[in-house]
Amino acid sequence: MRRRVLRAMVAVAAAVALGALVDPGTLRADDKNDTKRPPQTEPQGFESHNELARDASPSKHAAQYSAWIVESSRFMDVPFRSFMPDRGDRPTVNLPVNVGIIKAPNGDITLYDSGWKQLSYIYDWQFPSCCWHPIRMQMTKIGLNPDNVKRIVVGHGHWDHSGQLSEFPNAILYIQKEELKQIDYFLSYPLQFNDGHIHAVNTVERHSYSSRQDLVNGGGTQQPPPSQGCARSPVCGYPPQTLQEIFGKVLGGKAQIVDGRHEIEDGLTIHPAFRGHTYGSQLLQVNTSIGQLVFGSDTYSSWEGIRDWNVANIQQTDTIQQMLAYEKCYALTSTSAGSFNNCIAAHEPKAYSTDYPITQHWWNIPAGNCSRAAELVLSNGEPSHVPLAPDRVYCERRDFPPQHPVFTYEK
Repeated sequence: MRRRVLRAMVAVAAAVALGALVDPGTLRADDKNDTKRPPQTEPQGFESHNELARDASPSKHAAQYSAWIVESSRFMDVPFRSFMPDRGDRPTVNLPVNVGIIKAPNGDITLYDSGWKQLSYIYDWQFPSCCWHPIRMQMTKIGLNPDNVKRIVVGHGHWDHSGQLSEFPNAILYIQKEELKQIDYFLSYPLQFNDGHIHAVNTVERHSYSSRQDLVNGGGTQQPPPSQGCARSPVCGYPPQTLQEIFGKVLGGKAQIVDGRHEIEDGLTIHPAFRGHTYGSQLLQVNTSIGQLVFGSDTYSSWEGIRDWNVANIQQTDTIQQMLAYEKCYALTSTSAGSFNNCIAAHEPKAYSTDYPITQHWWNIPAGNCSRAAELVLSNGEPSHVPLAPDRVYCERRDFPPQHPVFTYEK
């Protein structure tokens, strides 16, 4: 009898202790607890369910935008499990690098990401590359004026997403403060403890840059592959040319440094996705005639990942934060007919096909080196930019473009 009483007392004490540690209310997404921030989430990176629900139903007066994506380039023959470790449906996969083009009613254009032009890095890297084409040429060839680009929102600062900023000298760069803090911290990370494997600057021999000043002075020695690869360091991805473009915008007064959620204008909103891929990752919500689109860069590398709740492109990702970013897209598109289909992924292998529904209206860009475009949505009487007889025959070109800053590459 005494043992039974003792066991009961222990059970009650354990329940009380558990209640002290875990508030049962935190398990419910109700109004009272909706403002409780999950662990490992920066305060300025947290948005409550109620706040996201409000953004999902924007003002009736919010502007509606037209949107397209273009393929800046294509990674070829990437081991599938290095991209999506829980899947690996086939041994290798080809991954597009998508850039979002968003056009306002007045004709102003916002880019989400800017693709790359670091050709000397890309074409010597560990995976072969295909189909690179200059973004200004791509825009012109699909009937959009690159001179109308007023702003560039980068999902993060990596070389394949922030690589053509200098092609738009008057455009304002929108970048998160957390992204700049990550770059700054790891540029000066000490080499002696890890032989330089944890380092922000990738695709150069890891000992060739030891300080910010080396970067400014153009110091260091380029080494041939494979020693120049970052080998999935948790912080690499910022080669010197990309950093010069980012810092050029910041130091030239052409950057808006944001810290968390930021409303650019009615119908165009930045949402933080810190550590969803890099420290300062950010999403872009766009109000359109088919509801909300959410561009996600590498936080949303794979649309299938969002659909099936699989992590993707995880080399720098806090997978919990990536899942929470997926949830943001579900919340922000909750009032849209397309729901999560309106999440725009940077590297979805099924992009430019009917398998990824929002990109089904695609075509090969004429004389675009096999790069592709897709029309996502039209608003404000914008005419279609899809050719009358679109070329939809899959092609790939692995030609090495000449390494010079002038874009004259044509075949």
